[in-house]
Amino acid sequence: MAIDKTYTESSFRGQIHCPAPVTPFSPKGELLLDAYAEILRYHLDVVKVDTMLIGGCNGEGYALTDDELGLVTEVAAKTVGGRIPFYVHVTRTPTRNCIARAEIAAAAGAYGIALGQPQIYDSSEEMVIQRFADVYKAVPLPMMVYNLSHLSHFNITPEIMAAICDVVPVEVIKDVPTDFDHIKRMIVEVGDRAPVLYGHKDTLIPALLLGSGGFVGTGPECFGAECRDMFFEVHTMTLAQRMDVHCRYGMVSDALMWNVGKPPAGIKGAMKMLGLPGGEPREHIKPLTAAEQKLLRRILIEAGCLEGPVAKRA
Repeated sequence: MAIDKTYTESSFRGQIHCPAPVTPFSPKGELLLDAYAEILRYHLDVVKVDTMLIGGCNGEGYALTDDELGLVTEVAAKTVGGRIPFYVHVTRTPTRNCIARAEIAAAAGAYGIALGQPQIYDSSEEMVIQRFADVYKAVPLPMMVYNLSHLSHFNITPEIMAAICDVVPVEVIKDVPTDFDHIKRMIVEVGDRAPVLYGHKDTLIPALLLGSGGFVGTGPECFGAECRDMFFEVHTMTLAQRMDVHCRYGMVSDALMWNVGKPPAGIKGAMKMLGLPGGEPREHIKPLTAAEQKLLRRILIEAGCLEGPVAKRA
């Protein structure tokens, strides 16, 4: 069973799962809101997630206009209906644009917002901490910190994360770095304040065993109703069982993130193979080719995602 732990500055308990659901678009790039609601219901009712990141990388928040962000947030608020917290990704390079997106999300019913560091080369500790303070001052909603260091060229270290937690109400942290010294120090520094989540194929299982706050990543949702037991039961599994989970997830993550198309085309293709309206990726990302779809289906079958109860959705 998952470890039981409480946090001093977050109402979450134990280890949690936070996916970043896809945002379905038509082949012409039109936003498909009914399909989006179905995607969210799958995560709520089948995968049984604890929270969600709306408009993250898989959700192509970078491709949503301000008006579309509002529409997506409205659908999320209506579909979730207060069952779980959800955080709307508002990161833009200028802080003023983050504030504008946060205001839109708040007006549309967002529970909280997700914010990351600016994607520039000359960021600094002072700039990043002030950015969080300024956004919260303008839009006082609970926050997810999104440490997307490999895109922003600036890593939010454990010490900086602690400083951010001192100035804004951080409820959950999505921490992308894969260096285990960083992961260890982050869990030690702020892991008692809010859940710190990892999702890379090489860090998800080890981080859970080290006492992280849970997981966020591309691929766990493909395991459907098996997802919670598959990942949260690692604490009581045998070594062979843990390695099996680690390898099965690694296969899926590798396919969706690196080996089959360009993200988020892979996860959208996987959703469609599960019988869900994943839609197409938006402009500049191409949908999977027929050959890529065949490869992805083979991988999902081998990993167990298209077997048992989940196969009924395919």
